[in-house]
Amino acid sequence: MIAPEDVRRAVRVGLAAIATPRYFDTERGYQGALLAQLHEHLPLSQDAIVEQEYQKQAGAHGLTIRPDIIIHEPFDPARHHARTEGNVAVIELKRRATVAEARADFESLRLMLVTLRYPLGLFINVDAAITHAALVPADIRERVGCFAVMLVDGMPQVVEEVGGG
Repeated sequence: MIAPEDVRRAVRVGLAAIATPRYFDTERGYQGALLAQLHEHLPLSQDAIVEQEYQKQAGAHGLTIRPDIIIHEPFDPARHHARTEGNVAVIELKRRATVAEARADFESLRLMLVTLRYPLGLFINVDAAITHAALVPADIRERVGCFAVMLVDGMPQVVEEVGGG
């Protein structure tokens, strides 16, 4: 299983590597660039994958959230007893997140962390300098990392904070 610190490192390295201004124009464009970086920098096992916008289904998962990126082992009844096994990290991205948008994403992360037992949740504020870490709900602060990334003179500047600031 991939350790949370390995995921954080891969995200940090990936964010620092994305320097194409066009990717900072939209959340979806940045998401695609980050997905490519994660594939390059994550120490994935043969069973673990990185997926984008995977729709969770109420019947199978107990919720209907569509996280931006998940890192997990797809459920296989031959290897897993429940859908809560093999989950590594869930990532929410927002471009220039407002306080209300960040709060909504933190609530989505909380539901994923609690319901599906993802050990790590990450929030990435794209084209911004503010992580919104102070808004992370108290019950998940130790399991959530917050990033902000923006271009300054053509170079990515990454800010990282643990939930709670």
